Amino acid sequence: MAAAPQDEASRVKLEAWLVTDVGVVREHNEDSAYMEPTNGFFIVADGMGGHAAGEVASAMAVETVRKTLEAARKEIDSFQRAPTDAGRRGIVQLLQSAVLSAHQAVFQRGQHEADKAGMGTTLDVVLIAGPEAFVAHVGDSRTYLVRDGRSSQITTDHTVAEVLVIEGKLTIEEAQVSPLRTILVNAIGVSADVGVEMAHVTLKRGDRLLLCSDGLHDYFPIEEEIAQKLSTDAPGDALKDMVELAKTRGGHDNITGVAVQVTEVIEAIPDRLDGEMTQPVDLPGSNPFASDEPTETAMLDASGTPRVAGAAPAVPGSPGSGDERSTQPMRPVDDGRPAAGDAGHSPPAGDPMSDTTLDTEPVSGPPSTDPAPAGPPAPADSASDAAADGSSAPPPAPADAPAGEAATSDPGDSADPGRARAGKHDR
Repeated sequence: MAAAPQDEASRVKLEAWLVTDVGVVREHNEDSAYMEPTNGFFIVADGMGGHAAGEVASAMAVETVRKTLEAARKEIDSFQRAPTDAGRRGIVQLLQSAVLSAHQAVFQRGQHEADKAGMGTTLDVVLIAGPEAFVAHVGDSRTYLVRDGRSSQITTDHTVAEVLVIEGKLTIEEAQVSPLRTILVNAIGVSADVGVEMAHVTLKRGDRLLLCSDGLHDYFPIEEEIAQKLSTDAPGDALKDMVELAKTRGGHDNITGVAVQVTEVIEAIPDRLDGEMTQPVDLPGSNPFASDEPTETAMLDASGTPRVAGAAPAVPGSPGSGDERSTQPMRPVDDGRPAAGDAGHSPPAGDPMSDTTLDTEPVSGPPSTDPAPAGPPAPADSASDAAADGSSAPPPAPADAPAGEAATSDPGDSADPGRARAGKHDR
């Protein structure tokens, strides 16, 4: 297609905040996080493993993804100037490749260093290019979209408890207190195989995204509370308040959140259109996000190609899925989050997000994890922190701090139990 001139490319103005805290139980912070509004990169990882391996795994994953995306800056900018379906597929494959590279780096180090054997991490990555957000997800950290005062979890927890919810063997309420919610069936670096869950969101002015470790979302099981907090005029302050609330409500784990606000969406008008231009999707029904492309979640195979949906629902390593190291297709669903029997949570009655479209397809080759024996509900322990704690490692600092970024405290100072950063930029 004929692309709009560089200075007329579609773009968004972003503000972002990062807060991380050791919590009130752990001695060390094994979470790592990174934000760079200038480049549109946002990453959260929650490490696991004894002998200080958890923070090594999470820091390695964040750093590998960051370097991979920075090296592809030219490709990302090209897509932003002239978005096409082919370019969109390229961005998805780039993001998947970054996550798989992180997985291999962590896995290989765990294989070669005895004190880091079995280390791993969750990983959530958001890449914003123009008015489009691409999400990659592994594990039980989460990414939420908050729009028009409503919140929706756009990632799926890769845990045994979630598998049992999907199979109808646990209710959502039972899963929230089950010790099986802390057992991952898919993680970076633990096994030779990993599955990558991908999502795509077309952004609107006023949208907020939240990436967070389970140390935060465990204490906000009602999504309406997340929406209420992040819909304020000061999302950065709201994120700090959420971290403090998580501490007062138990603070069982390290607590990390990255909040992103879309302050403006500037649409370019190209000189002409051709068949490569993606047009808005007009969906039937009462979609509250009407006039936007739907949020989509796709599970990709190693080549970055979605598999055909329609077979029995399953998630990575789900019991009864046949091959415990491969994932069967999951059928598309038509609510804001996958319903029970699909990949994700069943929306509660009256859920305002119940009309949002979320299409889910399979992911290949995740590791399987044997469920822990059933027992009475235990205090919430991070799924990624089943092993012993290690010493804290700070999240990677941006190579170049964006213009307008102000640090309220040093994010690299592991002696400070709570760290916060804020930044804003145009994308």
